[in-house]
Amino acid sequence: MNRDTVIDVTFTLDTSIYASGDVLSDTVAITRSALREGDSVVLDSLTIIDEDDQKQPLTAVFLDTNNSLGTKNSAPNISDANARKVLGHVSVVVGDYVDLGGVSVACVRNLGLVLKCDPATTSLYVALISGGTGTYTVNGLKGKIGIRR
Repeated sequence: MNRDTVIDVTFTLDTSIYASGDVLSDTVAITRSALREGDSVVLDSLTIIDEDDQKQPLTAVFLDTNNSLGTKNSAPNISDANARKVLGHVSVVVGDYVDLGGVSVACVRNLGLVLKCDPATTSLYVALISGGTGTYTVNGLKGKIGIRR
């Protein structure tokens, strides 16, 4: 039985223009990432669906705990203690996007990033940092997180 999965996430965004380096979306749960609490999984792929067709670069930061990176549309402001919960990051560049008319889709594949859930949960967490100056609707970015269990 194949236990690999793709988990959908919806990011919550500010509707004012972003500056490069701002928190684009604060931490969102990737629910049921692992089969058991505290398990490790492998992040295989990250797909970003940009319904606002901005095609801006961004960085996805993965954490094992629901710790905030800071306020949306401001520079990250995470404490040293909370930053210890960061498991890794993935960059999405402009060249990763394909334009599908009124929507763009970026896909980063074959990541192989090992992520370990906190011992008390099967969830992982992801936040986004802007790499450009896009303007979005509240839920204009969606994600698909490909995980090997």
